[in-house]
Amino acid sequence: MLHSYEAQLQGNQVIWLGTAPPPQSTPRRVLVVLDEQPNDSLATTLTEILQRARGALGRGKREVVLAELAKSRQEWER
Repeated sequence: MLHSYEAQLQGNQVIWLGTAPPPQSTPRRVLVVLDEQPNDSLATTLTEILQRARGALGRGKREVVLAELAKSRQEWER
């Protein structure tokens, strides 16, 4: 039976992103499937994410923005 484990290939090293396969004493064959395009365009740091989000709520008074956030949070929690 085939099993799949999510990993990231960095150079010639495999970094397990979730649960790693159980260790075995004998070598085994693996198949590496690569995405066509790497996902480098996504923000990789919190700073980049916050810079992209700046101004997303528009311009307004602090109280108005906080009220909109509270409303969104209440809708989300329902």
